Amino acid sequence: MTTQDGNGRLDWEQVRARYAGRPSLASLQGSSRVQVEEVDEDRICLSQRLWRDCVSRAELDDALALLRDGRLAATPIAFAEGLRRYYASGPRVETGCTRVPNLTAVVLTDLGYLSSP
Repeated sequence: MTTQDGNGRLDWEQVRARYAGRPSLASLQGSSRVQVEEVDEDRICLSQRLWRDCVSRAELDDALALLRDGRLAATPIAFAEGLRRYYASGPRVETGCTRVPNLTAVVLTDLGYLSSP
């Protein structure tokens, strides 16, 4: 997936086009799939049998910047764990349970930014 104007952000029009058909994506582990439920101007929402959650465009762009800076590993699970640590101790401390690190890893893996372990 390309980025807009070399600024390091995702080309959101390409992201929206890719997920417009609401495909299912590989989860981080196992054989279950994550279903794309919605993609709009600001976020992509995914679900599995027991939950539904969203990851914002800004969260994906921030995570991609951390990946490109070499601050996060390029394998999906290590990436998600590194992002979780970043949220727990970085400039935007989040103390609650969140699926954002895992969902970000799922989306960035599907877009080709993260490699298989």
